[in-house]
Amino acid sequence: MIEILAPCGGEDSLPAALNSGADAVYLGVTAFSARRNAKNFDLDALSDAVRLCHISGVKVYVTLNTLVFDDELTELAATAAGIEKAGADGVIVQDIGAAQVIHRSAPSLRLHASTQMTVTSAAGAEFARKHGFSRVVLAREMSFEEIERVVKNVDIETEVFVHGALCVCFSGQCLMSAVYGGRSGNRGLCAQPCRLDLTYGDRHSVLSLKDLSIIEHLPELDRVGVTSAKIEGRMKRPEYVAAAVTACRNVLDGKKPDMETLRAVFSRSGFTESYFDGSVRNMQGTRTKEDVEAASGALAELKKLYEKPYKRHTFDVSLTVKAGEPVTARVKCGKHEIVCISESVPEKAVNRSITAEELASRLAKTGGTIYELGKAEIVLDDGLMLSASAVNSLRREILLRLDDAFLKDK
Repeated sequence: MIEILAPCGGEDSLPAALNSGADAVYLGVTAFSARRNAKNFDLDALSDAVRLCHISGVKVYVTLNTLVFDDELTELAATAAGIEKAGADGVIVQDIGAAQVIHRSAPSLRLHASTQMTVTSAAGAEFARKHGFSRVVLAREMSFEEIERVVKNVDIETEVFVHGALCVCFSGQCLMSAVYGGRSGNRGLCAQPCRLDLTYGDRHSVLSLKDLSIIEHLPELDRVGVTSAKIEGRMKRPEYVAAAVTACRNVLDGKKPDMETLRAVFSRSGFTESYFDGSVRNMQGTRTKEDVEAASGALAELKKLYEKPYKRHTFDVSLTVKAGEPVTARVKCGKHEIVCISESVPEKAVNRSITAEELASRLAKTGGTIYELGKAEIVLDDGLMLSASAVNSLRREILLRLDDAFLKDK
């Protein structure tokens, strides 16, 4: 199934992405990020984020997607090596020269061609593939038919923006912010002058576009073989991330997405599907007072979307509780099989014997984790008692061992 890729501008957005069911996240470190004003991650925080994500089976892509100056190449190489050491799954790159430096400095890192490389065709995707890129982030200005043509004709992973802001200019090609204010979007400092009230005749804000949203078309993208559905928004708050990921997850689960809530948390006079549908109709939009008020009303409710961890893994357990023997749990979770032996030995019951149902119930108390109990097979001798603390300790050991097993998958 197509990957749901969520933005994380800082550490506060990571739980929102994970607990809502994202399959992958993308984030920036403190250098070379096209969102330099986001909170971003230092390399220590990146290592912690990667560990947390990999336990959940979630991939981490790091943005090194600015144009790089010659005197920054040494710093770039060191940053790439640090990202590789942290265990990230790939880096998103705009600068073709920077890609070569990264490949030499961190050869295990997969290269993703940023949307700022303006890949709009199969020829462009093939160019990226030949230059060592494993994935291409296609331009937001492409129609469904153009996307499908790339997927079918080039042996490379494809990533498509399905929700978030649209630039009035092709990403990576706009110099408006640099010209007007000396803040280059290609250096991570876009001031968004296109959002100002620029006029043409009696028309206002003519360069400000609505946000794109094609979440409801995820099944079509999945059907033609698009690898990843990308949500824009590393400058957005955690509630936005949770709402967008939840909408994507609902569509892929065959449910109807809550587009009204998604519009409430952030929109510019609604959304547009233009470009994707082959048109350029109904695209102009601004952030209105009504939009801001709608967001204020939605935030408290949206926090509930990511209060609890998303259940990533189901485990089956075979528990053996016999007189005079340590309690043994044989656990299967996906491809992983582990055996946990408790230090506790069951005692002879004085008043009431423990039941298989009670043992299964205690093993199932995995709230606050990414795991849930599937099947529980209990082999239990008659007339025994096992303390709740002993079962709880065994359950914690099972979950810690599973964490270690999933970390080794990387």
